[in-house]
Amino acid sequence: MILSNTIFGTSGIRRVFSNYSNEDVMLTPQMALEVGLALGTYLKGDATVVIAKDIRTSALPIEYAFISGLVSTGCDVKTLGIVATPTLAMSLSYLRADCGVVITASHNTPEYIGLKFWNPSGMGYLPDQEEQIERIYNEKSFIKIEWDQVGSVSHVNDINDIHISDITRRIKFDGSKLKVVVDPGNGASCDVVPKLLDEYDVNVMTINAQMDGKFPGRHSEPNKENLIQLSNILNFSKQKDIGIALDGDADRVIFLDENGEIVDPIRLLALLAIDYLKRYKENIPKEKLKVSTAVNSSSLLQDALAPYGCEVIYTEVGDIKVAQALKEPGGFLGGETSGTYIWPRTHLGPDSIATIAKVLRMIAESGKTLRELLKDIPIYPYYSTN
Repeated sequence: MILSNTIFGTSGIRRVFSNYSNEDVMLTPQMALEVGLALGTYLKGDATVVIAKDIRTSALPIEYAFISGLVSTGCDVKTLGIVATPTLAMSLSYLRADCGVVITASHNTPEYIGLKFWNPSGMGYLPDQEEQIERIYNEKSFIKIEWDQVGSVSHVNDINDIHISDITRRIKFDGSKLKVVVDPGNGASCDVVPKLLDEYDVNVMTINAQMDGKFPGRHSEPNKENLIQLSNILNFSKQKDIGIALDGDADRVIFLDENGEIVDPIRLLALLAIDYLKRYKENIPKEKLKVSTAVNSSSLLQDALAPYGCEVIYTEVGDIKVAQALKEPGGFLGGETSGTYIWPRTHLGPDSIATIAKVLRMIAESGKTLRELLKDIPIYPYYSTN
């Protein structure tokens, strides 16, 4: 009798790292090897898989073990190294991949590590896909190959530049008058976000901008408790326009206004949706005039967008659920209270990096501060149940 073991949670596989364990309560290299075999079997050993990782110290052994499992089923692997999750999501269509994998525990504390799988569209794997991989893993029903059928591994060097080029081609503005403080939290976005802002001639100050898997600057989750330093810089300097903070893999981004106050992500989602509608509404099919968000969002989004004829679709919590709604029935923007934003015209994964460009464009073009841009977006009380 084969005992069923649930390895997937709400956002892929995420556990405390251990170099060895007899049980699957922790994520070990042995488990990563067998998950790689299971994914490769699910893909029938005939697929190109793109793999990225964040800066966590345990990402290295998990990556090597996982790749060993994948190539042992015949799959070919392209590695990106340490890059942000949005960059991985963007890369899948560019690299013509069949699947993407991020080795990350997102905003969790440093002892955690995880694996999250992505479809070519940039949307995370759906529950039924994870269930099939989980069944293969539990049954150990891995495909067998011969010695001359082992897959290949190659490295892609310039994917950050490609992501930046894709964003600057679509989103254009002069950022030379903007003064921005960026806090990547020692995470995977330490390189790509300042480099993107340099392309726009933005005046950038960074803190916690050295990649370090121990997160010495602050805890990875960009919440009020962890952003006191950034808030104080904005509040006391009076010469900065906006603060930007990201989590370890940069699927989340939090904005602070010129007074150092955190902007409610749902208020910002409403502002971004209104800006998008003003720019492109005539080109959006009526059936796509929708924004998706999770049920734990406040009703302000619905109230703010109703005058624009825009419907709000409420989903279960999680970026994958929000992305599903954007795919079917359809929509032009999605987001959550955690600070994830999804732009389906490019891909169906959270893209904090493109969102940063869109927010700064609004400020640069209007000549207004973020606080001034938000003045017509209502403030509704929000109570967390975590």
